Amino acid sequence: MKKLLLSLLFIPLAKTGPTTSVEIRGGKWPISLEAAGRSYMLIFRNQQEMVAEAYDTLEFANKGQLVYLDSALMILKRGHNGDEANFSHYSLKRADKKFDGLWYILKTKYATTDFRQQEADALSKAIRGF
Repeated sequence: MKKLLLSLLFIPLAKTGPTTSVEIRGGKWPISLEAAGRSYMLIFRNQQEMVAEAYDTLEFANKGQLVYLDSALMILKRGHNGDEANFSHYSLKRADKKFDGLWYILKTKYATTDFRQQEADALSKAIRGF
C-alpha cells in the first residue's frame, strides 16, 4: 500500500516535456516541425502518394542532428542547382525551377516532399527557435 501511495506521489514529477509544434506549410501538402522533450520530428505529407494522404516522419534524436539540417539548408541556398546533402536517413537536394525560383527536395527511404525557399527559411527559423 505504501509503495502505491509513493508511486502516485511521484507520477506528476515524471514529465517528458511539452510538445511544441511549428507549422512550416499548411494546406494540401503540410509540413510541420515538432519538439517533444529532447527529440524532434519533421512531419510531412508524402508527395509520391497522390491518391491517399500518407504522412512520413523524419525523426531527430537531438538538437545537434536538427542543426545539421539547418546547416544543409544554408549551404544549399548558396550552392548550385543539383547540389545534394546526404545523411544517414534522408537526403536534401537543391532544385531550381525556371519560373518558380529555388526549391528543395527532401527524400527519405519511403517518402518525398519538396518545398520553396520561403518554407526553407521558415524551417531554419523554427530550428533556431528551439
